[in-house]
Parts: sequence; structure tokens; C-alpha cells
Amino acid sequence: MFDRFYRNIYYLGLKSGYLLRNFWRWLFRLLKKPFQALHTVLTALLVTVGGLFMRAAKRLVREIRDLAGDMRRVHARIWDVLKNDRKAAPAMLKAYMRKAFRLHGAVFRFAVNVVLPCAAFVVLCLTVSAFSGRTLALEVKYNDAVIGYVESEAVYHTAREQAEERLATAAAVDTGDTQAENVSFAIKPVRLTELRDETVLCDAIIEHSNRQVTNACGIYIDGEFLCAVKNETDATTVFDTILDNYDVDDADAVVSFVEDISYVQGLYPDSEETIWDAQRLSQRLNSKKSAAQYYTVVEGDTVSGIAQKFGLTTATLYAQNPGLTEEIHIGQEVLITREVNYIQVQVTKTETRTESIPYETIREETSSLYSGTKRTKTKGVNGEQEVTELVTYVDGVRTSAKEVSRVTTKEPVNEVIQVGTKKAYGYSGSYSTTSYGGSLIWPAVGAYNISSGYGSRSSGYHRAIDITKSGGGSSGLLVVAAGSGTVTTAGYHSSYGYHVIINHGNGLSTLYAHMQRGSLKVSVGDHVAAGQAIGNIGATGNVTGPHLHFEVRVNGNRVNPLPYLGR
Repeated sequence: MFDRFYRNIYYLGLKSGYLLRNFWRWLFRLLKKPFQALHTVLTALLVTVGGLFMRAAKRLVREIRDLAGDMRRVHARIWDVLKNDRKAAPAMLKAYMRKAFRLHGAVFRFAVNVVLPCAAFVVLCLTVSAFSGRTLALEVKYNDAVIGYVESEAVYHTAREQAEERLATAAAVDTGDTQAENVSFAIKPVRLTELRDETVLCDAIIEHSNRQVTNACGIYIDGEFLCAVKNETDATTVFDTILDNYDVDDADAVVSFVEDISYVQGLYPDSEETIWDAQRLSQRLNSKKSAAQYYTVVEGDTVSGIAQKFGLTTATLYAQNPGLTEEIHIGQEVLITREVNYIQVQVTKTETRTESIPYETIREETSSLYSGTKRTKTKGVNGEQEVTELVTYVDGVRTSAKEVSRVTTKEPVNEVIQVGTKKAYGYSGSYSTTSYGGSLIWPAVGAYNISSGYGSRSSGYHRAIDITKSGGGSSGLLVVAAGSGTVTTAGYHSSYGYHVIINHGNGLSTLYAHMQRGSLKVSVGDHVAAGQAIGNIGATGNVTGPHLHFEVRVNGNRVNPLPYLGR
């Protein structure tokens, strides 16, 4: 089966190849005839044109030869006439020229129609070539001397300002000696290479200012001229020494100047006011630009008031005075502005710090707790991030920081707080407990008045709080456990009456006293949840009226319950 299939494929391939070959042969024969005809026509046309051109060229050559022969034959006669009879020479030359145009017109027509246009084209090309590398510029003539060519008059004015800045340092200017200026401009075509910029033109102005000048290296700080030094190496060495001597604790830190330092080689007045040596330059650079400014505190001053007085923020004032606090006193000195060096050194380096990631608090409702109670299911833990910053210090003071990266090294653990939704049932039916945000919930339902607080009173020191209902009606109101724990006491006491003590763990316990007879709903050993009903308010024991006597004990010592209740 497959052999037959392969055989059919083989025959199909052979047949396709045969048909394709015959198609290309037919197409070649079809296109061959038009191309042959076109080739024949073009060949005939080329032969015809070539023949005509050759005949015309031969004719032109014969005419030129004949014209040259005629000129040789009449040359001697024309020369004799010019020497012997000059008056007859114009007429004779005119006659010869008419005869030459009549006999050899082909030569002159060729010269007019071919030679002259070609010559004109050659002249045009040469003219364009000669002026293509040129441009129109202003020739600057200063004090009767051409000092250069510029693109515009603005270049000259800029150069003149630079020259005046240099010359202003000379003693002659300081004493009032002025230089008469005679400047003029003219438009000239010049080569692009002849144009001058402000720097070169500035040197030329100084050179022609009739001052004693010298070649030196000018030092500019933020564009302002400071001085000139004979040797550029001496100048750069002074600046490099300042950077090299700067104390940097990070080998990868980049140390540079805040100011823009530039060096301009050129002509400068040769005077002590302008030309400095390296020692004088070093003394100036290591001096102070401005001194520190302090403010002495007077009566009524505040930190924010001082900051506002000098246009600062309180954050800036605190940053400049690390030991400064809100408690300031009369006579205290507060740094307002730091001293500023003549040139400031900035250090840029990479710093890494750890930043805390605060955890989130998630409230989770649960029916396992009574309404109004809560319990920490998962304690929250802050995470950590490693923050990398590119920090810049100017003369040792941190001025800016740009965050480069932030990587979390420890994920935060969210705090989960369970909030109770369970409804408790007791003497008065369903109820809801109350929490004021403390670690314990309010121990009475419907009674929120404190009739006697913790502390001294007329009958003695009261180490508990007495809870009643405002306006009366406290008897029979439900008493609930302030927190989950184990019942350690449930019974009668001569002073406390019917009471319950619950141990909450970690040394913390609560006491509920003066409850109604037969109202106790728990027994010793019972585990109770926060908000669970344990009895009803009564007046048993040593009391003058119905109320709940509530105590909080820490390691057996009775303490004020209010902080634990959040009130």
C-alpha cells in the first residue's frame, strides 16, 4: 500500500518537473523576440547617431584646420599693417572677421553653443567651490587693529565683559585709570575656521588694551573671577589638596566641591591684585565666607517663635542645635546659621538604615466570647525594611537624601483581636456587656454609676469601687465576669456577703461582693468567660444599700480598678 503511494508521489514529482521546464522554455521564447527587436532598434539608432556625430566631428575638425590655415596665411599681412598703417588695420580686421564667419561659421557656432556654456559652467563651479567654505562675519577692529571675526556683535560684547572683569582686578583700574575704546565693525566674507569665540576675542581685547598682561590660568568660582595663577597645575593642585585632606570614612564616597570650579587659560593683567601664587590661593580657599550666627534667648521666647523670627522651620532649628528642647531659658544661645567656608566640600555616599514596618490590627468577630469582650488571638509584630539612600553631606552637615532601594527583610505579623458576639442570658433575659477599652469589661449590666470610688473616704480607705444604677433600682441587676478565668471563691462572707473571686492568671484576680442571696450562678473551679453572668446585685453583708463592690487584686494587693476598666 505504501509502495504504491510512494510511487505515485514519485511520478507526480517527475511530471511536475517536466511541465515546469516546458513552461520556462515557452516563456523564454515568448520574451526573446521583443528583446531582440528592441536590441536591433537601439543598435541601429546608436549607429545612426554615431555616424552623424562622427561626420559632424570630422566636418568641425576640417573647418578648424581651414580656419587655422587662413589665420596663418594672413598673419604676416595683418602684422605688417599694424606696424605700417594702423589706421587701415581696423577696416582690414573687420573684413577678415566677416570673411572668417562666412567661411567657417560651423566653428564659431560650436564655440558659442558648446564651448562658451561649458566654460561658464566651469567658472560657476569654481565660484561656488571658492565661496562654499566662507560665511559673512563681522570684522572687529579694536584700537585700530583687526582682532578677529565673529558671528555677531553679541560675541564681541560678551568678550568685552569678560575682558573688563579681568582688567578690573588691575591696580590701574582701581585707581580710576580708564582705557579709551575705539571699536568698529565691518561685514567680511571669511572662512569658518577664521571665526573667533568669546574666549579668544577676550584675550585679543586685553592684548590690545595697552596694559601689561601675561599668559596665566584664570580661576572662576560659580562664574565669578577670583584670581589667575601662572601655572594651571599649581591651581589644580591647591583644589585637589583640599579634597584629598577631607576626612571621609567611606572609601566609595564621592568627594567634590559644591561650587562650580572652572579654569580659563588666557591673558590677564600682570599685577599683584590679579596674579596670585599657590600659597595665597590656598589661604583664601581655606578661609570662611561667613561666620556662624547665634541668637540669645530672652524672656518670652519659644523655639517656634525664634524659628519664625529668622524665617526657619522648627525642624531646621532642632537639626542645627542637637541638644535643643522646648525647655529653653533666658541667656541660652541658639545657632541660627552655621559658618560657611569659602568653598564648601560635599560628600555623597550610600547609607543603609533599618526602618520598622508597623503591623495592622484585624478585628475578628467570634461567638465564643460574650458581646463587649475581646481577646488577642495573634500578637502583632512589626516588620523591618532595609532602606538604602544616597546621602549628601556639605561640610559634614547632612543636606539631602535620595532613596535608592527599599528591601523588606522581615514581614510584619498582623495582630488579630477577637471581638465577642455571644449574647449572655441571666436574670433579666438577654443582655450586652460594656467595654471602655481597658483589659477588663464593665462588671455590671445596666449599672454604670460609681457611688464610691477608690481611695480615702469618711469611713476609711476604700480599696474598691461601688457600682450602682443612677437614680436607684440597682437591686437584681446582672453581675458579669470582667474577664475570663477560674472561680476560686463563690459563697458568703460576713463583710462581703455573697461574693465571687475569679483568678485571671498572671497574678490578676477580681472580686464581686454584696450579691443577692441565691443569685450566684458559678461554683469554685468553674471556668468562666469574660461577660458571663455570675450573679445579681444585692445588699448582703456589711452594706447600707444594694450595690456591687468590685475589687482588682494584683499578686494579692488591691489596686485601683479604673485603669483596668478603661475609665
